[in-house]
Amino acid sequence: MRLQSLKHLIEVIYAVARPAKICILGSSSLLPEHPDLGEQNRPLDLTTDADLLLEPVNEGIAESLQLAAGRDSAFMARFGYYADILRPTIAETLPTGWEERLHPVTGYDNVFTLDPYDLAIVKLMVGRKKDLDLLRALLALKIIAPDRLRRHYQTIPLNENESFAIGCACIATRPPTKAVAYVF
Repeated sequence: MRLQSLKHLIEVIYAVARPAKICILGSSSLLPEHPDLGEQNRPLDLTTDADLLLEPVNEGIAESLQLAAGRDSAFMARFGYYADILRPTIAETLPTGWEERLHPVTGYDNVFTLDPYDLAIVKLMVGRKKDLDLLRALLALKIIAPDRLRRHYQTIPLNENESFAIGCACIATRPPTKAVAYVF
């Protein structure tokens, strides 16, 4: 996904729902600060969605936005990207204190992105191959620093399941791929 595609989605979502606040939570949250990540052959080149948490949101608004600009919508067919409208329960899966670390998006008064270190923790917890590949790319590109990621990991309260998931993700990334495990 390109930054201009993300901005287009934000404009569409704002026009339809008029939310007081939009939080970009997934991988596309990196684009406002690192637009080059969406360019050809870069880590977010093949990303086709933006994970958006709106305030306020209810099921009616979420369903309307799904029809207007979600997966399998006419919007997606025309432009090749879509909005994934998240429900407020998603906040339960984010690191404690994530809202205090949001980054404002330049040019918008009410749009924010997830902190890259919070995104990294989420990617470790999910542990899918694509998430770990992105994390390795962020480390290689020096968008996130191993020492700061280690400190962030150590200061975030995690429950036993979250800690276990991160441990498993770290083990799954052992060499020859220059393991994320070495960060911890």
